[in-house]
Amino acid sequence: MSGWNQAPMPRDELLLFRQTLGERIGQDHSVRLFAEILDGLNWQEWECRYVLVAGQPPIHPRIMAGLVLYGLSHGLRSSRKLEWACKNAVDFMWLAEGRTIDHATFCGFRTRFKNELKELFRQIGRVAIGMELLALNQVALDGTRVRANSSRSSTATAATLEQRLAALDEQIEQMMAEAEKVDGREDDLFGERVTGTRLPRELSDAVRRRECLRRALQAAQKADAVHPKRKRAAKVPVADPDSTIMPNKEGGYAPNFNPVAAVDGESGLIVDADVLNEMREGETVIPTVQRIAESFDRQPEQFLADSTFATGENLSDLAELEIEPVMPVDQTLVPDDNPADRTDPSRPVAEDLWPRLPLRLQTGKLDRAAFVYEESRDCYWCPAGRELAFKTVKKKDRATGSCSEYRVYGCASCADCGLASICLTKGSKVRTVSHDQHEPVRRATALRMKTADGKQVYARRAHLAETPNAVIKQVMGLRQFLHRGLAKVRAEWLWACTAFNLRKLVKVKATLRAEAAHCAG
Repeated sequence: MSGWNQAPMPRDELLLFRQTLGERIGQDHSVRLFAEILDGLNWQEWECRYVLVAGQPPIHPRIMAGLVLYGLSHGLRSSRKLEWACKNAVDFMWLAEGRTIDHATFCGFRTRFKNELKELFRQIGRVAIGMELLALNQVALDGTRVRANSSRSSTATAATLEQRLAALDEQIEQMMAEAEKVDGREDDLFGERVTGTRLPRELSDAVRRRECLRRALQAAQKADAVHPKRKRAAKVPVADPDSTIMPNKEGGYAPNFNPVAAVDGESGLIVDADVLNEMREGETVIPTVQRIAESFDRQPEQFLADSTFATGENLSDLAELEIEPVMPVDQTLVPDDNPADRTDPSRPVAEDLWPRLPLRLQTGKLDRAAFVYEESRDCYWCPAGRELAFKTVKKKDRATGSCSEYRVYGCASCADCGLASICLTKGSKVRTVSHDQHEPVRRATALRMKTADGKQVYARRAHLAETPNAVIKQVMGLRQFLHRGLAKVRAEWLWACTAFNLRKLVKVKATLRAEAAHCAG
């Protein structure tokens, strides 16, 4: 008699009673909770996009979306891997109810329902509110970089793209002329023109390449127009012109997108998501607040972000909305024991404390934090105790379309100052300091950030804001987008953020049920 474990279902043995898919999936399996959440959502907007009276009966969008989201939560992003899972993985087979779905169906589905996906994302957030998980008292915002679906080396300038387009246009003309000759021979042979329903494959591929090159040329010309004084012409990714060449955190440069996500401070759920194709994260603050208010009928009380988002416009707009910004205002690292912060700014800083004065990392000169503003006299005081009086007002148009007014303050004379070597830049005779119209709210935010409560609240930012990005990139494997074009990339990022939220809700539901079972036992 063999001592080995015997197979309960030998491969070639006929079974009288077949085991169901439900029996293969335990009652506490996460896929059951996953399906339970999706079953409770409203799919009417998705259903309206289908025609049920003609053709093959379609698979319900709840099943399709469930498989895509469940696959993302387990790191299966590829349509072909989802197709494989539906045929081989029992939990996917259970969720698909035994259907075998090909990769082309998955691929088309993920890019078809962009608007409906946004509503699904909101519905899941409202489910979390109903479970008393989502409070929206505190929101943390952060961005990351994700590689575009474009080669790092396949970039070109506008001049290069024009040459490629000219060569490709000539090639297409030759192919069209050859096609006309073929049509003529067919006329002679059959007596009538024979037309196809589509272009020949070679010609169709050439036309697609031409359209791609034209989009890349437009992007390159736009980039050159934005920076006309740049010595080198701008290079753009050819495969995905919507992406931008940005520095990678692991080193080097590559075509990237800049996804951002806003996270609820209590639950850790993502409450808003977007993708930028340029490094302008600071402009996302107010649109994020507006979308959160639109989606959940409430706005956050506190807004956490790093110094990238702490622009004067954002601070003023948040203050107007009665939202407390928790952001470090100073772009440079200023110590709490800054010797420039003194009771009487007209008295000079002791010479032995000069080495501790804050310096600009870029220039090595005294930072603006080394100068103290006195509101009653509308002037600045330098570390040497000299007054920088108001000089003039300057205006500057910003890239966002707004205009900033700068009040400029300058010292009467810096020639005999002992700090001149670390204060004046090359060619300057006197030091000037300026601030814009947002300075009052900027100063109030800086003072609040120095308090114990401000430091304690801001200490939560890194964990709150960066955890979703880490999970999406490491666990779900989204380090490079599968799709091209900003619209499709935004949909792909929203799929990932929706899967992240479902993943967290499933864990919470599993914990609550385990606690309830323990109490009942």
